[in-house]
Amino acid sequence: MSAPSVLFVCGRNAIRSPMGEGLWRLEHGERANARSCGVIPAAFVDGYTISVMEELDCDLSEFSPIALNGVGEPAAQIVVSLSTAADRTAREYAERTGATFLAWPIADPSETPGDREAKLAAYRRTRDEIREHIRSFQPA
Repeated sequence: MSAPSVLFVCGRNAIRSPMGEGLWRLEHGERANARSCGVIPAAFVDGYTISVMEELDCDLSEFSPIALNGVGEPAAQIVVSLSTAADRTAREYAERTGATFLAWPIADPSETPGDREAKLAAYRRTRDEIREHIRSFQPA
């Protein structure tokens, strides 16, 4: 059975949602239908995100953040909000497109104080938390 199509949504499409997109493909195969977007997208993907995803052989260096209204069709079967700030917008999108809505609130690692190693550790925790959600996900 193939994995359902999924759209990961967060605030800026620079950290959590690109991780979700990449991790979904790592888990379900490169051809798995996974996309991501942000409510207000950043100009570029976060460098720490690129670094911690490279540790899993997932290259996000060419990733370009997009807005939810730039996702296009067809709509995903599942819309996953990875930040509480994106929940309302992601839920409305899911309802409008007939998708299942899931909220997996994940802390923003960019708010972690400290040096490079402390930040990398926070980003790894975020990555691993998203990966655990993906691995334990059971389609209805």
